[in-house]
Amino acid sequence: MPPHNIIFGHLGLIAGIQKGLPADAHGHYLADQIRQRYPSLGSTFYVDLWPFSDPMLMVTDPDVIAQFSTADHLLPKHPGIKTFLYPITGGFDLNCLDGETWKFWRRLFNPGFSAAHIQTLVPTIVEEVAVFRQDLFHRARDGKMFSFEEHTLSLSIDVIGRVALDTKLNTQGQPSPWISALLHQRQWAAFGLEMGIWMLINPMRYFHMWNNRRIMDKYIDRDLDERYGTRKGDSKSKTIVDLALAGYKSKGSDTNQGKGQIDAVFRKYARSQMKVFIFAGHDAASTTMCYCWLLLSRNPQAMAKIRAEIESVLGPKKDQAASILSNDPSLLNRLTYTLAVIKETLRLFPVVSAARGGLKNFILTDSTGQRFPTEHCLVWAVHHGLHHNSLWWPRVNEFIPERFLTDQERPEELRPKKSAWRPFELGPRACIGTELAMTEMKIVLALTVRDLDLKEAFEEWDRTNKPKGVKTVDGERAYQVQLGSAHPVDGFPVRIVAR
Repeated sequence: MPPHNIIFGHLGLIAGIQKGLPADAHGHYLADQIRQRYPSLGSTFYVDLWPFSDPMLMVTDPDVIAQFSTADHLLPKHPGIKTFLYPITGGFDLNCLDGETWKFWRRLFNPGFSAAHIQTLVPTIVEEVAVFRQDLFHRARDGKMFSFEEHTLSLSIDVIGRVALDTKLNTQGQPSPWISALLHQRQWAAFGLEMGIWMLINPMRYFHMWNNRRIMDKYIDRDLDERYGTRKGDSKSKTIVDLALAGYKSKGSDTNQGKGQIDAVFRKYARSQMKVFIFAGHDAASTTMCYCWLLLSRNPQAMAKIRAEIESVLGPKKDQAASILSNDPSLLNRLTYTLAVIKETLRLFPVVSAARGGLKNFILTDSTGQRFPTEHCLVWAVHHGLHHNSLWWPRVNEFIPERFLTDQERPEELRPKKSAWRPFELGPRACIGTELAMTEMKIVLALTVRDLDLKEAFEEWDRTNKPKGVKTVDGERAYQVQLGSAHPVDGFPVRIVAR
């Protein structure tokens, strides 16, 4: 561990680090900041924040992370995950479930998120991206600074609503009551290890959580019932919930078969899944789209390469690209450089990390033979620290999409170390929505980067809003803040110009 004070533990160290960071900077910066202060510390170390937190075992070594994330050696999710998600999902979602219950529901929802099924949903996703594209053209004509993340958030929510329930949430057009309630619920959700307690003791916290949950359940139940009724008359319907319900019935679990109503148990779990799909799915895709545009705008050579690839695959007529892609979704598989841009963006700006609960006699070992007991610890696979560690990533701070091309297309020294890229985690509890998120992001880039130029507008935003205190992390103004998961600060202010 870093140098330890017998009375204050590492509280002084953390306070010193926080003084040099923006007040709203995401907590996942902590591991890399400690590494920078103590470069000989190693990639796995303890941090003592008693009495505000469980002892933390921070892990930024891919081989050590693999020791507690594989099927044979799997640490359970840390209780703080359930504490955080319960106000949002009710606790019956895949992130909160464990054991056989988790396996049962994961198996039911897996078919809807398979690569083959997601490809059948490409035309639906293209429809929503077309709305997003037109909104950006409107912003270009307007010429004003705006929050780019506001648009990507709305797009991602609309995509999930369509592919999961065939529901047009239309958040790109107007606010949806239950989506507004879900997003509002984020500010009241707590991991349980926070050093600030004002939000936790706010007397209105539990009223807001109850009211938001009531609104969400009302609208989701309505959509589930509509989907159930539609499916009975349309056996070809293949939304994610349709496939899960079909699997549920095939296992004989539906106690309401023939009664004309959705099974109460399925409703309870599906309701939770819809909330977490929206909550987690919109975070990953929307945030990464912002940072893809940011990095491409800063790297003209990469922008030229991605535009050339898209033109070679979808043709020179930009206005026909959407219909071409809808008619032949397999073309997405040829956008290899586009995919590499997305992966490199997720390396530099990962959205989430993985927190596990330690167990008695569960001991991790690094390459030097150092042993790390996990009992009573929050075992934190810190993806930001992992992705920014020069031990695993040569030229670690540079944006180099070529890292993720084939061996024939990249220098050998840039070849990623096995399991070192894990923005969605790996192993049996990896994110179920990875394929959907990656497909959505490829479609967004394929249908927009040739049409528009983006310029980040943080300087203009700062002149207007006059923020106080530190506003960069390691020199990066577009740092990440915590709002559920990691989001670009200040909503990513930009200006857009049509090409």
